[in-house]
Amino acid sequence: MPDWQTHLMPDDDTRQLDDNAVDVDLVTQAHNGRSQAFDLLMRRHSPMVVRYLTRLLGNMDDAQDAAQETFVALHRNLHRFDSKHPFVAWLFHIARNKGRDALRKRTAMRWLGGDESVEQFASTAPAPDIEVSDRQTLEQVDSAIQDLPEGLKTPLLLSAIEGLSHGEIGTVMGLTSKAVEVRIYRARSRLRDSNAVKGEGVE
Repeated sequence: MPDWQTHLMPDDDTRQLDDNAVDVDLVTQAHNGRSQAFDLLMRRHSPMVVRYLTRLLGNMDDAQDAAQETFVALHRNLHRFDSKHPFVAWLFHIARNKGRDALRKRTAMRWLGGDESVEQFASTAPAPDIEVSDRQTLEQVDSAIQDLPEGLKTPLLLSAIEGLSHGEIGTVMGLTSKAVEVRIYRARSRLRDSNAVKGEGVE
């Protein structure tokens, strides 16, 4: 598997259709046995999959494991891809399932008495004079997000962090666009009520 710390692809809405066409072509090539095409798919999408799973699971190591399982499952199921739907939505559907599997395993370990520590994810602050403040804010946001049920956490993360449309998130979760909108609203309301970020919601 490639290094997960690859460069992020640009998040420009005007390129979504072109990007999906590229993904569809790469899936077709990978399905026909071209390993380089699948490698390119991973390089394009592994950063955002790891980012989503890290915030879903609250642990970078678990996220990387779940991301690797996501791409293994993706490779095994290339023949199932329906080009009528966005590739990213299908990819996140698989990633969500792997993330939920990881959450279930974590719960099982706790019931069995396993001592599994959960590392809080936080990113590096951009400058020394604001490092402590930024880290504390990120920890507060992440802590509040971790307290959300998965059914609210996933649409919030995919919308606010990954920039997926309500329709794409609906494809991931098997919901209507309106239902996704309602869940995102409920997630934001819970974050505001938690006062995790002093008077600020997650935009």
